[in-house]
Amino acid sequence: MSKITPDPPLFPLQDAAPCDSQSLDRAAAERALRYYRLDLKPTWHTGTHPYAAPSSVNLEAALAQASDLLRCAGASASEAGNGLSGHTRHLVLSVLHLVELAREHVDKSLDGLTTH
Repeated sequence: MSKITPDPPLFPLQDAAPCDSQSLDRAAAERALRYYRLDLKPTWHTGTHPYAAPSSVNLEAALAQASDLLRCAGASASEAGNGLSGHTRHLVLSVLHLVELAREHVDKSLDGLTTH
């Protein structure tokens, strides 16, 4: 049988390290300074995006992928709008409308492509 709660500490509570507000503030300030130091920040390369399309993709494949993404965005907006009411529902459904319009334009562009 395993225990859900851990054993209490072996030392009495008065032997624990004293914590006053000044030492807590100092520790928090040191953690913040360590975190926000310029040399520790992650470097972001300008011009790179985490979801960038590869340069080798052709126009038809890119439009087909965009159509699928817009279909998923429309389904998500529709589901989100069903659980809302009032002004927030109108905002979500207006996003759904814009996504559907964009998908129609992408699908129309796909229909107009000449296939080889």
